[in-house]
Amino acid sequence: MNDFWYGKRVLITGGDGFVASNLTEALIRRGALVTITVRHNRPVPTAALLGFDGRPDIEVCEMDDFAQVQRLCNRHQIDTIFHLAASAIVGDAANAPMSTLHNNILPTMNVLEAARINNIPRVLIASTDKSYGDHADLDDPEPLPYREGHALRGMDVYSASKACADMITQTYGFQFKVPALIVRSCNIYGSGDLNFSRLIPRTSLRMLNGKAPVINLGNADVLREYVYIDDLVDSYLFLGENVERHYSTDIPSTGRATYGWAAYNVGSFTTADGKEPKEFSNIRSVRQVIEQIGGMLDNKLESVTIPKPDNFIEIPDQFLDSSKLHDFGFTPKIDFEEGLNRTVEWYAKNQDLFTKAGARHVLAD
Repeated sequence: MNDFWYGKRVLITGGDGFVASNLTEALIRRGALVTITVRHNRPVPTAALLGFDGRPDIEVCEMDDFAQVQRLCNRHQIDTIFHLAASAIVGDAANAPMSTLHNNILPTMNVLEAARINNIPRVLIASTDKSYGDHADLDDPEPLPYREGHALRGMDVYSASKACADMITQTYGFQFKVPALIVRSCNIYGSGDLNFSRLIPRTSLRMLNGKAPVINLGNADVLREYVYIDDLVDSYLFLGENVERHYSTDIPSTGRATYGWAAYNVGSFTTADGKEPKEFSNIRSVRQVIEQIGGMLDNKLESVTIPKPDNFIEIPDQFLDSSKLHDFGFTPKIDFEEGLNRTVEWYAKNQDLFTKAGARHVLAD
């Protein structure tokens, strides 16, 4: 077998999540020996909903316990870690700051320390464009689009927790030469996303059930960049295959060049395209996304504006400059219209089950 991943012993944390389930299937198809961690067994695993045939080795593991993480790496002779476990819902994070900080920081430290001790040759840590925070002022010295060297200014609990994990990963790469890369993706969508408070799942299911879509007050025209799940999975595989190539170059030793050196933005937009962000197919406002889903479902219901909780912080426009990744050799392929069509079809196929699971978001007036 010539596939890079054939026979690799891969650990994926948060293994029943949206991205992790899709990544697990992709790696199993390529011949990897995959172990996933879960905190509990769901009645219907995400992989089953996606129709995947491959079955990983499943470990129930508390990732905040270093001894468990270390034993896990030793027992399975892990040579690659994709650390995806996290508290990932921004609204939930605002209501549970302590557990969010705990879940998003301590397990990251444990994974990196286990990788350092065990000399694991490939570690990929999931970060997010939310870590960058607010760079939307016209006179900002580090303006949009975000670049990897921009300061991480996340000021809500979720963004701050991810920024902390991001910085810890940079530290392990810079100080201890742990071969870790940070994946800062834009908004992810596609089959497998069961977080029904998010815009695309919530809007799709509300419209499928004859309910008007909802928009948080003040959010109608904020811009977000989107990446389809297949493209994101492919970017993880590409970066995993090229960790050694990244670390074969000289690590900057001083100054601003050190900041963000281990990170890659994952999106389709690059300033080299010569397009304005508002012209770019994968950058859309909330209003535009809702209108596009409505057109697909022939649903003409007007959106309803709902108030935001007092503790909910909404970052203004967000989009990435992914030139660094593109220059490294990877460019996403799925445009927003194609990805959205696939996604809405998947929610329609599973409408009854998902409506029940997401009832508080889908059926609320």
